[in-house]
Amino acid sequence: MGRGRNRYATSVALFAALGSVTYGYGASIIAQTIGQPQFYATFNLAQEGPGLSHTNTITGLMNGLFSTGGALGALSTAYTAEAFGRLRTIQLACIVCIIGAALMTGAANIAMFLASRFIMGWGIGQIVCAVPLYQAELSTPKHRGLHVGFHGIALASGYTLTGFVGFGCYYASTTSFQWQFPFAVQLIPVIILLAGSWALPESPRWLLSKGRRYLAWRNLQRLHHDPQDPEDTFARKEFYQMTQQYALELHRRSQMNIVHWWDFFKRASFRKRLVVGMGAQMINVCTGNLVVNNYQVQLYQQLGVKGGIPILLIACWNIVGICGNSTSAFLLMDKFGRKGFYMVGIAGTTISLCFEAALTKYYVQTHSTNRVGLGFGVFLIFFYVAFYASCMDNQQYVMVTETFAMESRSLGVALSLFAQFAGTALFVGVAPTSFASIGWKFYLVFICIDVFSLILVWKVFPETKNLSLEEIDELYGDPVAVHLEASPRYEGEELEKHIRTMRLPTKEDDGSRLSSVKADPSQNATSTTSVKEEPTKAE
Repeated sequence: MGRGRNRYATSVALFAALGSVTYGYGASIIAQTIGQPQFYATFNLAQEGPGLSHTNTITGLMNGLFSTGGALGALSTAYTAEAFGRLRTIQLACIVCIIGAALMTGAANIAMFLASRFIMGWGIGQIVCAVPLYQAELSTPKHRGLHVGFHGIALASGYTLTGFVGFGCYYASTTSFQWQFPFAVQLIPVIILLAGSWALPESPRWLLSKGRRYLAWRNLQRLHHDPQDPEDTFARKEFYQMTQQYALELHRRSQMNIVHWWDFFKRASFRKRLVVGMGAQMINVCTGNLVVNNYQVQLYQQLGVKGGIPILLIACWNIVGICGNSTSAFLLMDKFGRKGFYMVGIAGTTISLCFEAALTKYYVQTHSTNRVGLGFGVFLIFFYVAFYASCMDNQQYVMVTETFAMESRSLGVALSLFAQFAGTALFVGVAPTSFASIGWKFYLVFICIDVFSLILVWKVFPETKNLSLEEIDELYGDPVAVHLEASPRYEGEELEKHIRTMRLPTKEDDGSRLSSVKADPSQNATSTTSVKEEPTKAE
């Protein structure tokens, strides 16, 4: 049975990551904007003196409104990704982002600019949910870490792009081009994605859930075809497992009288999944990554780095992020798993913040001219991102898209990413005031939470490496209808024979629910369950 990487599936996952570039760029653009003198001049914001307090408030609003829009946009995908599909949700998000970016670029006053940040945040919230969800559902178990990892690589690429664009515009003439051009650039990837998205396939799992079995099989076959497996045995196994598992989920859903989205909370397994999904997002927020990213310019200036150099340092910082995310996607996650390196990342970022807090206390806040101490402060910001990017950034999105069952995946991912944006809105919104009021002690908030997070991951988070999305259900106490390698009913060669002779769906099957597939009600939620279906000749 061949399981080589399918170039088409890899290309689709990579192209979808253009949305993630927009997310990275849109989320970090403010870090560049607050370093551009003309931005302050255009909107009459003071960089020092009596008006600095007002400027800090506006800066907090820029980030807070973006995160609030992101939280609501993420929440909206619980409905759109289920009702209209993963691909249509990505397209809708692209349209919202285009509107937000256009308004941001042409903002005539600060009120218009703040409104555009909220709109852009809404679109970004939809993208950050839909893109990794889409990538995960297109992938084989062996390559899911890589394909969803493209999201993290693209996100870091968006961060890096803002750095170099911002650095170049810093030396532009004294016109609004200095800050408007960087905002206009964020339109490019999202327009390309929207234009090309009409050629992308919809998620086979979503199509199956809507009764479109023929199209689901056709898309899965193309995405997971392996030249070493001309009979598509592995793709057939996956499709068989998907249909059986979804039929089982429908049966259990009927048994538990789950009709509305809030009914899912009746299930202990869903509540545990939420702890992992929302926990992963909040843990990453609580490492302080977005606070460090959004306020790097100010941090570097406090550390004694002036002019356009802080903006260039941000670009270099994000290059480290790309390298870390690439290492994670290509080398670590699919080979060594998610959980272990995630814990290493939490520990590494916590240690970095401890030293950063100490250096801020003894060198930054005392206005020290000690170049060695200030230099170590800059080094630790880079040390921090090396751990975060290689061990945590990609992992959070892989884990959240793997965690939830097919019937509740869009809801679970939406709630988890809502938690990320809500946490970001809180921390980023209060960061300017907190740094001004309590200084280095603000780091202690993140450090204390990170220690607790390390224990939570160790005790609660499961390892999901090389498991199909359906087999992960077993880690949360739910039954699995069929395992890809073997099942209680068909083992080894017998399962292979069954897969080769099973009836594949035709166009006439589209629109019909899995009426011919009935789950065995005698099974319980802790056993491995098979779903009854008699094999027939393949069509």
